[in-house]
Amino acid sequence: MVRYLSNSLSGMAGVMVAGNGTSGSSASQLYAPKGMFVNEAGILYVADTLNHRIQKWNNGASSGVTVAGTGVSGNSLSELSYPRGIVIDSNGYMYITDSGNNRILRWPPNSNSGECIAACTGIGGNGIDTLNGPFSLAFDSYGSLFVSDVYNNRVQKFQILSSFDETSTTAITTTATTTTAITTTDHTTSLQTSSKSSSTHSSTIAISIALVLWFLNDWNLSDFVLRLPTIQ
Repeated sequence: MVRYLSNSLSGMAGVMVAGNGTSGSSASQLYAPKGMFVNEAGILYVADTLNHRIQKWNNGASSGVTVAGTGVSGNSLSELSYPRGIVIDSNGYMYITDSGNNRILRWPPNSNSGECIAACTGIGGNGIDTLNGPFSLAFDSYGSLFVSDVYNNRVQKFQILSSFDETSTTAITTTATTTTAITTTDHTTSLQTSSKSSSTHSSTIAISIALVLWFLNDWNLSDFVLRLPTIQ
């Protein structure tokens, strides 16, 4: 089946659906587009990397609309810097790998700013709360976030704990790499934690994760808040 599909596609001609083939910053142009996402309505979202913006292209449109970023590289919550990956949930929330800022942003529809949900220091690094050149991202069926962390040569998983009360916060402290079970309000899950060490001592890492989860329907991920690991 794969071979047959490959052979059948080899004779097909491509159709330009976004951009005009020339780099630029106008509404009809893209500049080094990277990631993209197409929803069920055929609306195309493009990470317009060198224009530092996300462009939305309606099916059959000759130009796009900027739905995230200002077109100028920056690190405020209204700006993007070399965005490279994007996923859209069923409520229209955009999840963006803001690669130049080494962070993941969640951007509400019709908003002029986003919020950081992963690696919010904005500083490239290889710790559990940092990324270095994040590129693509994906969610599993439980809502956990996976990020390709390019310059760290790894994929990072930011795990979501479900069925928590809005104000619930669970913290653990460990001094070694281990898998620790967390039980809160009759809900148990596990996550990987790690430690920092030197020749003289090992410091502890406190992980605090809180979750606001009203409901989760397929790709409806906009109703939870992820609190990232913090090092103490």
